[in-house]
Amino acid sequence: MTSRSLRFLSYLLFFSLLVAFTAEAGVHSFVLESHYAVPGGEVAEIVTAAPDGTFLYYTNASGKKIGIVDINDPATPRTMPSLSTGDGEPTSAALSKDGKFLLVALRKGDDANNAVPGSLVVYDITNRSAPRRLGEKMIGVGPDSIAVAENNGRIVAVVAIEDEESDDKGDATLGGKRPGRVDVVVVDPANISASAITSVEFPEALLKAAEGVNFTSDPQPEFVAISPDGRSAAITLQENNAVAILDIGNPEKPAIQRIFRAGTVERKADLKKDGRISFVEDFKGRREPDAVAFISVGDSIYLALANEGDTDLETFGDNVWSGGRSVSIHTLDGDVVWDSGLALDTEAALLGHYPDVRSGKRGTEIEGVAFAEMFGDGILVAASERGSFLAVYRVNDVTNPELLKILPTGIAPEGVTLVSGRADGKRLIVAANEGDGTLSIYSASDSEIPGDSTNPVIFSKEIPWSALSGFSTDGTFIYTVPDNAWNPSRIWRLDMNNAEKGLVEVDREIIVAKDGKPAAYDLEGICWTKDGFWLASEGKTGAENLLVFAGHDGAVRKEYALPEEMLKKHGDPKNYGFEGVAVTFDGAFVYVALQRGFDAARTDAAILRFSTASEKWETASYPLEQHSKDAKKFWMGLSDLELVDDATLLVVERDKGMGDSSEVKRIYSVDLRKYVHEGRLEKELVHDILASTGLLLEKVESLCILNDDMWITIDNDGAGWSPMLNLGKTK
Repeated sequence: MTSRSLRFLSYLLFFSLLVAFTAEAGVHSFVLESHYAVPGGEVAEIVTAAPDGTFLYYTNASGKKIGIVDINDPATPRTMPSLSTGDGEPTSAALSKDGKFLLVALRKGDDANNAVPGSLVVYDITNRSAPRRLGEKMIGVGPDSIAVAENNGRIVAVVAIEDEESDDKGDATLGGKRPGRVDVVVVDPANISASAITSVEFPEALLKAAEGVNFTSDPQPEFVAISPDGRSAAITLQENNAVAILDIGNPEKPAIQRIFRAGTVERKADLKKDGRISFVEDFKGRREPDAVAFISVGDSIYLALANEGDTDLETFGDNVWSGGRSVSIHTLDGDVVWDSGLALDTEAALLGHYPDVRSGKRGTEIEGVAFAEMFGDGILVAASERGSFLAVYRVNDVTNPELLKILPTGIAPEGVTLVSGRADGKRLIVAANEGDGTLSIYSASDSEIPGDSTNPVIFSKEIPWSALSGFSTDGTFIYTVPDNAWNPSRIWRLDMNNAEKGLVEVDREIIVAKDGKPAAYDLEGICWTKDGFWLASEGKTGAENLLVFAGHDGAVRKEYALPEEMLKKHGDPKNYGFEGVAVTFDGAFVYVALQRGFDAARTDAAILRFSTASEKWETASYPLEQHSKDAKKFWMGLSDLELVDDATLLVVERDKGMGDSSEVKRIYSVDLRKYVHEGRLEKELVHDILASTGLLLEKVESLCILNDDMWITIDNDGAGWSPMLNLGKTK
């Protein structure tokens, strides 16, 4: 794709972001109701909702339990007592149509050498405050996904028995001796163990007859969805790049109707992990779908596929990539009706969600997908595991779905569910985020909701961006830098003119160059001055930490390293080097945050002072907080600096915790009149970010003061949520 085409496409996407929808009815806006943390720092993978939309149930494999959340008020979720799954690892959960029963698939420790059967556990959840375990039924080895239908008043569970035969490292294997299957269970709530089970095998001859199936002896069923009428099930065979349609009209005699190949995608893409985002290379990839959902538009039924990919590039030796990096819509015969293609990658890049670090693998890795009707619109939601976002589409025309919004989530969303049956009329979109153990709960609205001036969206019309690691301002614009996720280094300018309307635009990119050539630093801090930018570059050793001065054009004028005598006396900071940087208003001194000090084993960080006249360094220790649960795992460090005046330095201090493990995300002040070389500083709390915002993300790394307001954002490590927050006045 040419730069001109990319620019045109980006303007179309930007237009869809800003312009009010013209339809009289339908979904218009989205609001983050809450970002819920799983207690104990455990995980959330697959999430499902009660039919009335007031309770959520999610699988927690690390805790071997089912988490339960009361969302009668989705803005203030309440944690309910969880359900233990004993020695079984819950892989998936679903509810009966009437909402009385919760069905959970459990994996029981199988691997390549141990064919341990899984089980189906059923709970009576009629009394939401006191669920009862009714019993369990043995099913196949390694169950992965479950879906539930109603058949003549009976509960029918369809379970994908993947049996991936994990090796000693816990990785799935291919070409195994145990092929997996689908178990169809007619559940008897009065006696779970007596429930009737019928297993559907995938004959090798049938798989061979389906063009493009790769491992005909090892289908490994992955994910199950059931049609709206409850008579058909779609099962993805991910590694085989195929989908099977199962007739479950008579659940005692289920039958395979057809198996079709999911096909390949051919378009432009970014295929290199090189610190830059450029969709210019020819790409051909097998879709290899993970999740699947039935979608109903008009009188027709289709399938939506989340084309994550799972095999290695070298698996087949044909230079076809694994994963379609997309969501697609197919007829029930497998014909491709629509594929999100490059447009989704582009939109993700313009909103800071494209993971360049995964360009050489599977890109955004769309893993989850769900569909429901909301306010008369067909709404399709796809979850990106590596980009940490939900892509929300209006699908009133299956050949041309409209991308309504990219919704940020916690880290690595896996499961997604849509809620449209609440008595209060709220329509909800919920993502279960495995990476940080959170649930992201959004509401959809059929009216226009103004942007939030205290939490504007960062976007760009044509400049990809991510990994914001420092803030500074000239009084009009905010300037920011990414860390070594980008190469060469660069400075982005943020236009704040529409911040009151909830929008901040990345409108300019300045490449950092040394001796006329693009330079590669690990930039963690930036400070604008009238003469140029002071930049803090973090190194893995003390000698590699650099204070860099560059002109407003990005041209490096000088580098300053820590003196050898300082390193000999105080030690080598190694992996915890330079972070934020701030300059006094007269330009006489530059202050640099040393993330964890010269000795990471100590409970002090360090704030360095550099004289621009004498080029001499000084250091003072800064007292760090300690995490109450695990001080080593959730270590504290400094992230950014900002001067209120030449006597008052603001310091961002934060722990490594995220989700329920977040404790310290704070701004402190230091009185610089008390700065003494090799002395110890005192600090005073200015703002508790976690307490005031509930922000559960890890890396608060940017701070500046614009028009007397404190602005922060989050370093998303190259892809993900970058909330930009106005914390208000310093006092």
